[in-house]
Amino acid sequence: MIDFSEQNPEAVLNLVLTQLEQGDFQQRWEISKILPDLGTIALEPLLNILQDETTDVEMRWFVARILGQFKSELVVEPLINLLKTAKIEATEEELSLQEITAITLANLGTSAIKPLMELLQKEESKRLATVALAQIRHSEIITPLLTVVNDSNPEIRAIAIEALGSFHDPRVIPVLLEALNDPVANVRKEAVIGLGVRIDLLENINLVEKLKPLLWDIRPEVCQQAQLALSRLKTDEAATALFEQVQSPNVPLSLKIDGVRSLGWIETPQSLSFLKEIIFSFHPGFNLNAPSLTPVEITLIQEIIQGIGQIKMIELREQAAQILINLINCHHPAISDLKIKQLIAVGLGKLGLISALEPLIQLLADANPSVRYHCISAFKQIKSEQTYQYLQNLLNQENINPDIKQEILKALSEW
Repeated sequence: MIDFSEQNPEAVLNLVLTQLEQGDFQQRWEISKILPDLGTIALEPLLNILQDETTDVEMRWFVARILGQFKSELVVEPLINLLKTAKIEATEEELSLQEITAITLANLGTSAIKPLMELLQKEESKRLATVALAQIRHSEIITPLLTVVNDSNPEIRAIAIEALGSFHDPRVIPVLLEALNDPVANVRKEAVIGLGVRIDLLENINLVEKLKPLLWDIRPEVCQQAQLALSRLKTDEAATALFEQVQSPNVPLSLKIDGVRSLGWIETPQSLSFLKEIIFSFHPGFNLNAPSLTPVEITLIQEIIQGIGQIKMIELREQAAQILINLINCHHPAISDLKIKQLIAVGLGKLGLISALEPLIQLLADANPSVRYHCISAFKQIKSEQTYQYLQNLLNQENINPDIKQEILKALSEW
């Protein structure tokens, strides 16, 4: 450890700089935490190290990182100069130095915006300047970033679109809409993310209609972001679009799973009805052409049941619970799956409605001890006093199944 009570600050600084020069990566990391505590006396030697191209790159990386903690405008020009002289064909270490320099400039805030705007004009420094500007997150970066949204480099376009999507500025909306049709998936994805949080645009530009085509994008990561965006909008039109995607035979299981999750997050009567329709489309009693359930269908139903059991809106809990209860009462073929029975019990417990007690008693007769355990856990979550009395009354019935009686006794003993 370094003794900061040393009388001569320059001696302390020299000691620290020596350790920074000679230390390994971990030692340099620790030194970088304490160097700013020495104050402005450390600035000049650090800036000299940063600008010395003969110094090893890792040390300059640490210096660039340290300089951002000084929050001084004196460090802006040297950092900008480093980016100006950055090589396009750089080594991995040099690229890392360029990246940390851009991050440091971003941490300095608005004072770095003007010089970074100048770097946008040069092809060799445009990407790094965009990276730095995008992280400042101040309205002053909107104008310069708008100049690169159509850049030939898709990485620059994606960085700019991602940053612009966080601003509620009217100039940004047409840019995001245009980017939905960008030939590069990452740019389309960032545009979807940016628009997906703009619930205020729902009616003004018919946002659902703009996002729907992205559900069918050639790239799954774009489809997933479109699903998330539509789930945030929470409209029946958004739910319909997701339902149509999930029902398509051409959509892979991973996207179907994300689709039913998104339907669950919408939390409207219509979205719950769609989830119910998907489940019961696999029931022979409702679909005479339905064969026995495949592993893919079982997985999808598991996800739907899990989502239904997590409904938060009080006014939808009765509808959600009834879907799960119907699965038990109509002997849906999915009930043969152990995990599905467990998820139904967990869901009914979380929804917390008295109407779930009788179907839970049916599950309590299951041969698998894990299902019975989940039922007992669910009982404890459902208005405990009424549930306790309900179970007590069942014990007094003469025709009660002995196995169920045993499980009820176990539940009551754990209350």
